[in-house]
Amino acid sequence: MLEQLNLLTEQETITEIVRVKQVVMERPVAYAEGITSTERAGRLGMNEIGDEAQEVVLILILNTKNQINAIHRVFTGSLNASVAHPREIFRSAILNNGARIILYHNHPSSDLTPSEADLVFTQRMMEAGEVLGIELLDHFIVSATKWLSFKEIGLL
Repeated sequence: MLEQLNLLTEQETITEIVRVKQVVMERPVAYAEGITSTERAGRLGMNEIGDEAQEVVLILILNTKNQINAIHRVFTGSLNASVAHPREIFRSAILNNGARIILYHNHPSSDLTPSEADLVFTQRMMEAGEVLGIELLDHFIVSATKWLSFKEIGLL
């Protein structure tokens, strides 16, 4: 039995990640004051991903004072679909010391009507945020000229 344990120890290894590299990107000073209103948050999303030709999921990571810690493109999808998993979204929030997040995704068609998939995605992100202690403040659908806030229309 002892020989079997020694054999396993010599043959098997456990890989541990001891460092995750992040790439730092500077943002304009206009974002320095943080998120002070739904209007400001909606415009920020429009400016970042509103004119994209494919669906993009963007996360805005905020501290406890709603100042922006990071802006991260989580996923780029197809013309009419994007699939982002909670682990990708919340990994970025955790690595950037986020207390709150705002989610964005664009609709290249400019029709901001939330799909059933959008509603399910939002619910899933709310539940994951509750477990992790990172509040989902809002989820926006944006286009090049307009935005829709899930919170404002009572879906969050």
